[in-house]
Amino acid sequence: MSERAFITGILGQDGSYLNEALLGDGIATTGSDRKSVFDGRSGECKQPFDITNSGQVRAWIADWKPTQIYHLAAVHGSSEDCTKDAADFFAGSLQVHAIGLANLLEAMQAEAPEARLVFAASSHVFGAAIESPQDENTPMTPISPYGISKAAGVGICAHYRNQYGVHASSAILYNHESPRRSASYVTQKIVRAGVAIKRGRQCRLVLGNLGARVDWAHAVDHMRALRLIANVSSPGDFIVASGRLSSVRDFGIHVFDCLGLNFDAYVDEDPTLIRSMEPPIELVGNSKKLRDMTGWETKFSLQELARDMVEAELARMPANNP
Repeated sequence: MSERAFITGILGQDGSYLNEALLGDGIATTGSDRKSVFDGRSGECKQPFDITNSGQVRAWIADWKPTQIYHLAAVHGSSEDCTKDAADFFAGSLQVHAIGLANLLEAMQAEAPEARLVFAASSHVFGAAIESPQDENTPMTPISPYGISKAAGVGICAHYRNQYGVHASSAILYNHESPRRSASYVTQKIVRAGVAIKRGRQCRLVLGNLGARVDWAHAVDHMRALRLIANVSSPGDFIVASGRLSSVRDFGIHVFDCLGLNFDAYVDEDPTLIRSMEPPIELVGNSKKLRDMTGWETKFSLQELARDMVEAELARMPANNP
């Protein structure tokens, strides 16, 4: 049987990169957004789809018979959810990260038992980490609704793997960026402001904690890891991280260097913008298990990531188009 993949969240940063990579490998793909399923190559809409509707999920898995399933759909807000209505955010994130995942696993067990599933978890499962770096044996101590719901997903994958023998793995993804990252993330704020300053459309950029250190990688590297995890002989939990800590200032300097600008001349730090839920221990991952089992390594340096994002933003914001 030829390889066929189903990707939830196919329109997002991660889903779009993963879809392109799978198609490049000759694997047929379909994917879902919030309302429908569509063909991964043509974009043709197939049918309505709701990840929280177990009947719709099972019907689609029975019809498509995927050999690979990637659950990337997410309710984002890990840095902002403290300002949201907690009950509403919990409900939304648990519906997608936990109930939606369980629906996929139930459907897979019944209709595509030989398929391999990868759940995109998050380093936020370690929110109040007790050690650094974190690995697959580090206890999960989430401190946000987003992290709690992602931790629930990791537990659900482990349950179906242990109880029913399905090939279900959790990829615990640390921060990963790209030109396709949404504008609300600090990396894109820096890139867009830097290009706007270069174009003469903005004077200064104000940020919060420039010293905050993050385990950053390129989304392309992380999606390559997911493809490798789908094909391991022994499914499980896998840390996907660069293993390198870099500060917001480090990233900003790389961005402004690409633009021929002095970071310190244009950027101010405002302590009132510092998030109230900064992890007490730095989140940096140890991907030794993944490296040993698959040979995976990150290919993009932080400087190369910054350059990729800057070049894309320069193309998006041409000098003669205000």
